[in-house]
Amino acid sequence: MKISFRKFEEKDRDVFFSMVKKFYAPPAVLHFPSDEVMMSSFDASLEIPELVKGYIFECDGKVSGYAVVSMKFETEVGGMAAWIEELFVEEDYRSKGIGSNFIEHLKEELSGKIKRIRLEVGDENDGAKQLYKRLGFEMLDYRQMIIDKEF
Repeated sequence: MKISFRKFEEKDRDVFFSMVKKFYAPPAVLHFPSDEVMMSSFDASLEIPELVKGYIFECDGKVSGYAVVSMKFETEVGGMAAWIEELFVEEDYRSKGIGSNFIEHLKEELSGKIKRIRLEVGDENDGAKQLYKRLGFEMLDYRQMIIDKEF
C-alpha cells in the first residue's frame, strides 16, 4: 500500500467535510459544532497556511483521512510547536500505519522549525493513545481551561 500526504486544495472541500463530520461525531467531542465551525480549519489552511496546515491522506490514490495542524509559539520550550488539532483516518484504513507515517512526515517537514509536537486524545480512545505512546508522546498531567466567546 502506498501512503502519501498532501496539503489541502480547494477540490478537497467536500471530502474534508464528509470526514470532519465523522471526526466530530459523539462521543469523541463534548458538543457537535456547526458546519461553519467544522469548515473553519479547512478555510484557514488555505488562507493562512503558515499558521494552519491541512493534510489529505491517500492510500493507493484514494483519500483515507486528514489532519489539521496549528503552529504556535510555546514558552515552555522556547520555540514553535505544531499542535495536531485533528487527525482522522477512515475506518477501513485504520491500523495500517497511516497515523504513524503521518507523524513521521510531519517531523520531517517541520524539522528545524519546531521544538514540540502536541495533540489531545480522548480518554476513551485507547487505540490512539497506544499509537501516540509508541511514537514517543507523553501524557501531560494537567487540565486545560477555556473561555468560548467572541472577543
